Amino acid sequence: MICISIAQQSRRLALADMVNASPQCDLLEVRLDRFAKAPEVAELLANKPKPVIMSCRRRQDGGDWQGSEEERLALLRQCIVGKADYVEIELDAADQIRKFPPAKRVITYTNVSETPRDIARIYAECQKKSPDVVKLTTLARTAEEAWPLVQILAKPALPTLVTGLGRPGLMLTVLGKKIGAPWTYAALEKGMEAYPGQPTVHELNTVYHYRSIDRSTRLIGVTGFTELEFATVAGLNAALARLGLPARCLPIQMGSLASFRKVMDAVRLASVVVDDHYRGPVLEVVPHPEGAAKESEAADVLVQKDGQWHGYNTLWRAGVAALEAALRARTPADKPLQGRIAVILGTNATARSMAYGVKRRGGVPIVASRDGPAAQRVAQLFGCRHILYEALYSTMHDVLIVASDEKDKLKEKARSGESGVHSGYLKPSMSVMDLTTGPRASQLLRDADLCGCVVVSPRQVLLLQLELQVQLITGQEVPRELLEETLNGVLGAADASASSSLKK
Repeated sequence: MICISIAQQSRRLALADMVNASPQCDLLEVRLDRFAKAPEVAELLANKPKPVIMSCRRRQDGGDWQGSEEERLALLRQCIVGKADYVEIELDAADQIRKFPPAKRVITYTNVSETPRDIARIYAECQKKSPDVVKLTTLARTAEEAWPLVQILAKPALPTLVTGLGRPGLMLTVLGKKIGAPWTYAALEKGMEAYPGQPTVHELNTVYHYRSIDRSTRLIGVTGFTELEFATVAGLNAALARLGLPARCLPIQMGSLASFRKVMDAVRLASVVVDDHYRGPVLEVVPHPEGAAKESEAADVLVQKDGQWHGYNTLWRAGVAALEAALRARTPADKPLQGRIAVILGTNATARSMAYGVKRRGGVPIVASRDGPAAQRVAQLFGCRHILYEALYSTMHDVLIVASDEKDKLKEKARSGESGVHSGYLKPSMSVMDLTTGPRASQLLRDADLCGCVVVSPRQVLLLQLELQVQLITGQEVPRELLEETLNGVLGAADASASSSLKK
């Protein structure tokens, strides 16, 4: 079930939100601590369009209650006596609010700073308070922090909710649905979140396909929580649904490889799509990398076959295909990269993947970075030149590929939207690709478009990469139109129009 949180300051707005939210959910949570004036519990219960959970959280529990503890407990007792469907009661207050059927007690523990090491003991203490439901809410940012919660979810002693604060908590939301948690929480819409990173009900339904997940669902890990991974989850889930496969994506923050491997095994991941930061390190747990992944020292897709993990690099294929398509649009050729000099800015997994791809397709890669030793090492991988970042403007090249962290090193000095590359050096004869801003066009690409350069749309790279990932994970293909429509839905059609103009 999905529970939408109602966190308004006035009774009028709260009642209106309850009516607006009810068609989209199974439960409503009314946050009494958010009311500016003392809430009329009887009125709220009398006008509930769906079953309700009444909560009144203290500041240390992430709430806004400003009255005394005695007043708060009296309000919760009023909810119990008023026959609310569920009432949230903190573990340390459970003995002060007795059971009074038919109202059900949700015994809660909240920690907004961490997942404590003794969370299993805390869970056991909650069970001693005669709960109808136990709810644990903690900050679980990485796989190692979430691991104790995953263990609790795997074998709950009674109906149990585990909520992870922030976007990484979506892993626990998806796992909870698979394992059989009684419900999860969502915001009615953007700007109405009960805590930062809480998903909206629209995101749960259209991006994460929450309602289609059950115990038989196979999970495909997608690491990272930037807009790029958000769009990747949406695209892959849409493809899996179209193919009628009982599999959905599990958003996850990797953290340490050892803890991540535990999660991989515990939830029996079928495949993993890996974010840029971990594409190199993840090879440590992949005994069978393909040639491209091994040579570029970067795997962005892991697929389990016959109990063994195989690693693949789809970025070089998608990135080079998008670059060659953009070049052919101006000058038709069978091998448009043949003999072209491409400066690749950065030394991370994206840079290594693109250097591999350029060389594979007959181009001449040059690695540029402010980190000279790192640039030298990457250049040695591919038998090519390396230069310092400052030499970018005096080195002859046909193609510029901005791949990574050179932008990050300039963030404190650069104006918002700048890529760290001076657009004044751009010439109409150049081709420009910027992979540092996820699926959206950077200011550098927009400047390059105005200058008349050949520009590669990052949205097109993502689209091609999704096609490859679907083929690797499922062994099947889906119409490109489906993926385009999905990306338009999560990223906006306006940006798609801008990307289309960049492809010309």
